[in-house]
Amino acid sequence: MVETKRKIALPWYNREDYADIRGMVADAHNLAPTYEQWLAAAENNESVGRQSGLEIERILIEPSSFARWCAAEGVAPDSAARMRYVAERQAQTAKP
Repeated sequence: MVETKRKIALPWYNREDYADIRGMVADAHNLAPTYEQWLAAAENNESVGRQSGLEIERILIEPSSFARWCAAEGVAPDSAARMRYVAERQAQTAKP
């Protein structure tokens, strides 16, 4: 029997978008103050997940797309919304 890895999606940000993302979210205190600090933590989390046998997929959050999605869904742009957003994006890209 072939064992399939559990897949999880991680929110990912481009360096040039990070300040805009922090400026728009309702819980900026949950994001590292700088992109470099966020990236170090995100890469560590990704590594730990892979070492635990997870299949990790980075899902890019682009500020204007995320803002439009939040408005359409009627949700505040917070960590719960970010996780729901990346889960939906992952599902859209998943192979049948």
